[in-house]
Parts: sequence; C-alpha cells; structure tokens
Amino acid sequence: MLTMKNQVDINCPLEKVFNFLSNPENFPKWNYYLRSVRKIAEGNPIIGATYHQQRIKDEHYFTISAYEENKLIEFNSTGGSLLKFKRRLNFAATNDGCTIKDIFEIRTFLPSFINKLIAKKPEAAVKQNLLKLKELLETGETVLQDGRRVSVK
Repeated sequence: MLTMKNQVDINCPLEKVFNFLSNPENFPKWNYYLRSVRKIAEGNPIIGATYHQQRIKDEHYFTISAYEENKLIEFNSTGGSLLKFKRRLNFAATNDGCTIKDIFEIRTFLPSFINKLIAKKPEAAVKQNLLKLKELLETGETVLQDGRRVSVK
C-alpha cells in the first residue's frame, strides 16, 4: 500500500471548501491530471454515488464511501478500476478558514520498503494539486501545472 498524507490550510469558510470538494465534478479544476469527472449513478443520497474520472493516461470509477457534512468525505475506487485507491479528506475549521487533512492510499502490491521509496514523487504531486485548490478557492482562479486556466465557476 502506498500511503500519501498531506495537509493544506485554506483561507475560506469551511462550508464553502467542503461544498466545493463534496462535488467530485470539481476535481479537474484543481487536479491537472484529471480531464473530467462525471456522476454516473446516484447514491443514498450522497454515500454510494458513483463517478467516472478520465485521467491523462487512464480512467477510473469511484464511489463516495463516507460523508459527514463539513467533517469528512471518503472516496473508494470500484471494481471497474485498475487503480485501487481510497482517499479520505478530513476538514476542520480554523480562525482563518479551514484545514484539510488528505490521506490517499493506493494499493500497489509492492513490498512496503519499495512503496516508501517511490512515495515522495506522487506525494509531492498531490501536495501541488492541493496548493492549486487553495489558490483556486482563495482567489477564484488558478493556472494548473499543464497551463489550463480554471475558475471556481
């Protein structure tokens, strides 16, 4: 298992940040590696909702597996995905906005010592995406690593 842990402070109200991230269709606005995310099946009403994400080189399916308003969202890959992952976003209010703790686990079938060796590059890429999220929510727009200019709207 490859586990990446990051944290980012965002100077926006917790509710605004949570609402933005609780809609996975917003993910391509802050993650340059994602080309599109679209909802393909309803959940109950949120947990169980299924999404398809098109990345630069592949595609995956995932569901919302846990949800507590303004506290946490968890996403899990589904059986139709080659990449098996779980991503948990924990939210906490701060004086200036909120903090997001991001725990991203990818099943690799590699020995743990190799996972530790290869974790730094993807963990840094995830952190860069979170910093783009911060900029997007604090200013209303950002330029992603691939040159795309995106806005909150």
